[in-house]
Amino acid sequence: MKTIGAKVDDALYETAQRVANENGLTVSKMLKQAFTTATIKDLSYERRLLHELHRIGNNINQVAKYANTNKALDRQVLAMLLRIESDLKTTL
Repeated sequence: MKTIGAKVDDALYETAQRVANENGLTVSKMLKQAFTTATIKDLSYERRLLHELHRIGNNINQVAKYANTNKALDRQVLAMLLRIESDLKTTL
């Protein structure tokens, strides 16, 4: 049998003890149970979503700069806004 060690701050340590006690477990048993039932999230989805949101944010900044420079919203700006809306619907 192997040992796993981890350094945690006082607040996390107290939380782990409290949760274990509330469930009638030792911290060790609670962690073993957590490790055997946990699943790892698909982080690639979050990365893609952040990339898309960053791209959409850049588009919004371009629209804002254009509108502030020209003091008007014309067909070109409307087209940009519609493209952003479409991207949001596709992404989300």
